[in-house]
Amino acid sequence: MKRKLVAVLLLAAMSVTSLAGCGSDGGSGNDAESSRGGSEADDAGDADDAGDAADGESSAEAAEVDADGKVNGIMYAEGLPIVDEGAYTFSIFCDDSSSTGEFYMLNEFEKQTNVKVDLQIFANENATEKMNLALNSGDYADVIGGWILDDSKILTYGVEQGVFIPLEDIFAQYCPRIMEILDLPGVREKMTAPDGHIYTIPYVCGDTSVGYSPFINGRWLENVNMEMPTTTEEFEAVLTAFKEQDANGNGDATDEIPFSADPNNKHLEAMTGYFGLPMDKTGFGLKDEQVVYAAMSSEYRQCLSWLSGMYAKGLIDQEIFTQDSATWEGKGNKDMYGVSIAYGSSEFSGIPQSPEKSEFDVMPVLNTDKGGIWLRDTPGNSVYRTQAVITDKAEHPEIIARWFDNAFELENGIGCNRGPVGVVTFKEEGTDQYRAIDVNTLDAETQEKVGWSNLWPQSLPKFLPIGYKFLEDNPNYDEKKAVETTYEPNLTKEVIPSSWINQDDVEMYSEYASAIRDYFSQNQARFISGEQDVNDDAVWEEYKAGFEGLGLDEYLRIKGVETIAE
Repeated sequence: MKRKLVAVLLLAAMSVTSLAGCGSDGGSGNDAESSRGGSEADDAGDADDAGDAADGESSAEAAEVDADGKVNGIMYAEGLPIVDEGAYTFSIFCDDSSSTGEFYMLNEFEKQTNVKVDLQIFANENATEKMNLALNSGDYADVIGGWILDDSKILTYGVEQGVFIPLEDIFAQYCPRIMEILDLPGVREKMTAPDGHIYTIPYVCGDTSVGYSPFINGRWLENVNMEMPTTTEEFEAVLTAFKEQDANGNGDATDEIPFSADPNNKHLEAMTGYFGLPMDKTGFGLKDEQVVYAAMSSEYRQCLSWLSGMYAKGLIDQEIFTQDSATWEGKGNKDMYGVSIAYGSSEFSGIPQSPEKSEFDVMPVLNTDKGGIWLRDTPGNSVYRTQAVITDKAEHPEIIARWFDNAFELENGIGCNRGPVGVVTFKEEGTDQYRAIDVNTLDAETQEKVGWSNLWPQSLPKFLPIGYKFLEDNPNYDEKKAVETTYEPNLTKEVIPSSWINQDDVEMYSEYASAIRDYFSQNQARFISGEQDVNDDAVWEEYKAGFEGLGLDEYLRIKGVETIAE
């Protein structure tokens, strides 16, 4: 019945708008968004009655410890290893990548715990489809994790169907470090689903107030003799100069791509803030610091019109809606981008982080003299509550929980976040502090092995105490700090607040959320690419009517949002 509903909703909307199909943004369901990623901003919040007893039965029952110190004859109740060698293997499905095909800390954890991991890893752009197919077929992994999960998945496959199992009792029995994390202020409330259960491994970290933002090539600006833009008109003029001149200085004035964005986190709607209404990737925004649904607003239409005009002039990457991460990074590594939206410039530029600032500069918020403003992503820390679930396929979920708990031990957390102790980080004698060396002093093979993306599947939970600092002799330039400093005067005071939905609304919410978000992202691509004319009033009215066919009013009622910005 549920599958029929979403099909009917989407068909109704498409019938109203008479639009051809177009791929949706390949971004992750979680805004790890992250800032970077984690649970989506509009789905993260406090659970109602989190402290109340759950209605359902918990997945864990008190188990006796035998004479060998084992639970269920296989898992040691405490200490390391967790099991005897060769006794247990579990599978993890997640989105991520590794240039070496291996993750340094996974190998270390196998040595520590004797637990083997069968890692099934896919690029973000196709991982969601593969996960959905696996869940629908019943052939899924013991653990599912990464930026492909969101609240809707937890509510559907956890609260409703029991595919994702409750973990709070397992944590209480076997996971002291996870319990300490849950006891941090506000964490347990945010992790607890409407039915009173906790379905996921917590991922708690210090975070940036600005996740994704535009970075502009300062060398290109100098080459075309232009200043840092401060308005949308100046920005378009800069992009035009990038396109028409040999901005990268390679002797070819035709290979420049003025503007692009991370394929998985485009954040083009965030630029609506330049027109006075900062938005997130799901269509919600803040107007006068109040949450509104902004996907039909005049400010969003103005932003789309501006972006569409630049796309038609060739100022925006013509593959922005179709390319994958490898293509985006490949172009950036060839010095083809003047500006790109990204979490950090090194993600696309090919310029590694170093103590010196790269040639890419933070582009400021535009139109601030006319009310231009950017959406604050986090208050400085984040609780990502949809990063990893244990499914009902797991024969011994308690072993998996203990394995993650061991990963959260301090030196293991250091290894996952910065680099392995004894290789990249070293404990200072007589102190509790750790010193991080410059990895460029290591040989090339070791540098690759301990590169950040090869340490640990970074889409999975990890932990360092919030505010943890390393001692460094020659620290890298802090580009994210530069972003925060530049943006702070023009950020919203608040983040978009939200909460878990009521349990009675779980089934319908999942259907509405999926259909409405897909419709929003698909039409964004159509408007910007010129497939449909955003400046045609009749087309815009048809677009707005499409939301009605998808049940927007009911969706917003469930979300507790009262205002649709006009």
